[in-house]
Amino acid sequence: MRETATLEFKQQLTKRYLNTVSAYANYGTGKIIFGIADDGTPVGLDDPQDTCLRIEHAINDSIDPVPRFELAIEG
Repeated sequence: MRETATLEFKQQLTKRYLNTVSAYANYGTGKIIFGIADDGTPVGLDDPQDTCLRIEHAINDSIDPVPRFELAIEG
């Protein structure tokens, strides 16, 4: 799997992903996968449920209007 214009990997949770969320909302589509290195290597997340909650809160609190998004834990 490789990054594309509508697919981006994030190894860990940082505030910079909000820029990508906003860009994808403006573009109309896009997918961010957390726990994956830039080269496509799975690195995992320490606490996936907590990470999902933090992502949800950050998007809801930081982007207006709030884009439609969905979160899923795989693996």
